[in-house]
Amino acid sequence: MNMKTIIKKIILLLIFLMPMIAIAQEEKSNSAANATPAAKRAQRKKAKAKWKEQRILEHETKKAVKQHHKKLQTKKTLKEMKREKKKSDKLRENKKKNFFAKMFRRK
Repeated sequence: MNMKTIIKKIILLLIFLMPMIAIAQEEKSNSAANATPAAKRAQRKKAKAKWKEQRILEHETKKAVKQHHKKLQTKKTLKEMKREKKKSDKLRENKKKNFFAKMFRRK
């Protein structure tokens, strides 16, 4: 088989499969549209609660890791870290703003 026939067969196959793909998409949207507004609202509420709970857990774990890292440091190291943080914040204040930030800011 040469390349032209292979390409023709692939194109033909894709043309025949297009309606199947469209039907599958319509079935998905119809099932979502048939749900009652109350069910949709309850589902959204449940998803939001789950997201909030996950976010809180994530925040707590990050906080615990940060606290653990701090406990590992000596008093001298903590002072040094604090001094470096202040220094970096001070230097960062004097930096120019991003080009896009300056261009699109509210006047």
